[in-house]
Amino acid sequence: MPSPASTPSRLAHGGNGSSIPPSPGLGGSISNLLLKESRALLLDPLPQAALDILIDAGFTVEEAYEPQSEADLVRRISDYHLVCLDDHREDLYLSDEVIRSAHRLLAIGVFGGQTQSVDLHTAQTMGIPVFNAPFQHQNAIAELCISFIVLLARQIGDRSREIHEGEWNKVSANCYEIRGKTLGILGYTRLGGQLGVMAEAMGMRVVFWDEQAVMPIGRAESRATIDAVLAVSDYVVLNLEPSKENTGVIGKKELATMKKGSYLINPSFGDAVDVAALADALKSGHLAGAAIDALPSPPAPTPETPKPAPDAGLAPLRDLKNVLLTPSLSSHKTSESAIRIANEVATSLAHFVHRGSTVGAANFPSIAASWPLQDGVRRICNVHRNVRGVLREIDYVVGNYNVGKQVLDTKEGVGYLVVDVQAEDLATEVVSQLAVLSHSIRTRIL
Repeated sequence: MPSPASTPSRLAHGGNGSSIPPSPGLGGSISNLLLKESRALLLDPLPQAALDILIDAGFTVEEAYEPQSEADLVRRISDYHLVCLDDHREDLYLSDEVIRSAHRLLAIGVFGGQTQSVDLHTAQTMGIPVFNAPFQHQNAIAELCISFIVLLARQIGDRSREIHEGEWNKVSANCYEIRGKTLGILGYTRLGGQLGVMAEAMGMRVVFWDEQAVMPIGRAESRATIDAVLAVSDYVVLNLEPSKENTGVIGKKELATMKKGSYLINPSFGDAVDVAALADALKSGHLAGAAIDALPSPPAPTPETPKPAPDAGLAPLRDLKNVLLTPSLSSHKTSESAIRIANEVATSLAHFVHRGSTVGAANFPSIAASWPLQDGVRRICNVHRNVRGVLREIDYVVGNYNVGKQVLDTKEGVGYLVVDVQAEDLATEVVSQLAVLSHSIRTRIL
């Protein structure tokens, strides 16, 4: 008897109930859009908006929410054309072996901004785009930062904790309004721009630094260096990508450069801040408060602590006054952002399946194949290794047809080519020739 994890529950049907055609081989495989039945597997619950889009796109949507082993996934995944999952997992779930077993798989949808649960490289080398939505929750993060600013300015965290403990400490000393204060943003793109607009609406002045030249939004002012931002800001928000270059960006020297009585807020990259130096700056009174929503790396294991807790790196900040510590709330979706993410990822999947568009794929060349297919036109979507001479080989195959439109993009070692040809029916030998090209990974005919 099959295990519960291997028996998916069918939610809705968008096909005609026919069986799935046999899978072609991996090398230069051909996946024809006009499948008699297209199946999507949900590994996590998703908003109804996503299900509606997939069903309207013609997919039978089935669920398998129980945790599954790699062996379970290998046995199951080859039956599906789409696989959809949430982004909450920190460990790899769709591994190299799982993805290589997915001979029918056209695309993967990760409903969130993080893709660490999917082996992106293996999916790319097999011609499988992985779609996600890394920016739909930026508004929620900006609101979180604004809330941190207000809570720190009024010492709300301390007062709330005190009253929970039975202490009535009704004081307003060293509490401030944020109107007229200066917000400094390190890393302005995307989140920084939205945060700046919100801060200006509350009467704040906004200055920022970014390593690239970016267009300010509203009245925000650019500064040439990080120190130039730190020196004038009452509140500093970090919007930095995890990277070696950004590790330790805010250390003892930078904290000393900040205004006395200012506040530091980090919702982005935990290791961007020297936590011990921050604790010293708070204890000395140089900084008036801090909000940390990004976990720094835990300390190295020791014989006494062979496996440090994930939040062990925050230990120097615990029990300090006016310090807000939250469990990476910025990386989790709000109800509204979950709907936006569902709409974006599900729509990206539908556009890829029906048009060949790869906009929104984390591991794939980006082509916005948004133009409709005309009568008498077939679309060839070819994924190939990006090597010298490969286009010559492909052009030789399609050269007998009138090419109406052709778009190419590359990413890393993979190229993606979309070609519209004037032909009601492509000759069988053309399809076969594309499949057997030495550098062809996958071809679809729409």
